[in-house]
Amino acid sequence: MLFAVLSWAASAQSALHTLYAASVRSGGVATDSRIAGNLYTINLANGTATLVGAIRLSGSKPIGVTGLAVHPTNGTLFGITSEQSPNIPRSLVTIDPKTGAAKLVGELGVVGSDIAFDAKGTLYMWLPGTTQLGTVDPSSGAVVPFGRPGPAGSPAGIAIDPQGMIYVTPKGASGTLDNVELSSGALQVGPPLTGAPFPTQINSLSFSPSGLLLAVNSNGGSPASTRLVTINTATGAVAAIGPLPDDTDALTFTGLGRPILAPTFSGLNPGARVVVAVVSTVLVVLAAVVLLRRRK
Repeated sequence: MLFAVLSWAASAQSALHTLYAASVRSGGVATDSRIAGNLYTINLANGTATLVGAIRLSGSKPIGVTGLAVHPTNGTLFGITSEQSPNIPRSLVTIDPKTGAAKLVGELGVVGSDIAFDAKGTLYMWLPGTTQLGTVDPSSGAVVPFGRPGPAGSPAGIAIDPQGMIYVTPKGASGTLDNVELSSGALQVGPPLTGAPFPTQINSLSFSPSGLLLAVNSNGGSPASTRLVTINTATGAVAAIGPLPDDTDALTFTGLGRPILAPTFSGLNPGARVVVAVVSTVLVVLAAVVLLRRRK
C-alpha cells in the first residue's frame, strides 16, 4: 500500500509536466509567408507528436520558432523566432501552450538557436553567429553576450541542469557536449557525441523532470527530418526515442516547481500524507512485533 501511494504521488507530479516542441515551419519553403511553425505536445515514450496549433502572432501572422523555454516561477512559455521566420525574425515571444497564439516581447537584434532558463529565472540564449552564450531580458528581448566571440558555428541547443550546469552542442551532432564556464563564458570541451541518427545538427536541448537530457536531432534538410533523442551527459552517447514532425527545432518541458527527481513526503497532499504516516506506523509496529517474537 505504501508503494502504491508513493507511485501514485510520482505519477501525479509527473502529470504536471508536459513536453512541448515547436517547428520553424510546417514544411515547404522557409520564406513562404503562408507557412507557419507549429506547436506540439510530445509523448516522451516514443516521440509521438500531437498538434496544439499553428504558432501565429496577433491571430494571423505565422512565425517560425527555433527555441523554447519556460520561466521557472511563473510558468510563462517563451520562444525565439528564427532568422527565416516570415514575420518578426530574431525576436522574443511568449506562446500560449493551449493554442499556440504568440505575443511579441521584443526584438533580439541577433540570431539565437536555443534558449534556457536557470533556476533563478535568468534566460540564456546561444548565439551561433559568434559561438557565444548570451543573456536575454525576458521583459524586452535585449541580449547581452558574454565571453570572447568566436567564429560562426552550427545552430546549437542549450540546457541547464538542476545544479546550474549549462550544456551546449556548438559543433552539431558530430561534435561534443560542452559546458559553459559562466565566469568567463569560455567553453569547456566535453565528451564526443556518438550514435546520433543524423550526424548534422542538434537543434535543441532540454532536461526532463527526472534529469534526462533530451534533444532534437536534425538532418538539416528542407524540410528537415528530425528525431527525439537522449544524450548521456557523462559519455555523450546519443539514443533515438522516435521521429518528430519535420522541421521541429525547439523543445522544452512546462510545469512549475523544481525538477522531479523522486516523490517526497512533503510533496504529497494532506490526505496522502495521512495514509503514508499511518501505513508507515503500522509497518514499524509489525516489524517490532516480529522482532520480539523472534527473540522469544
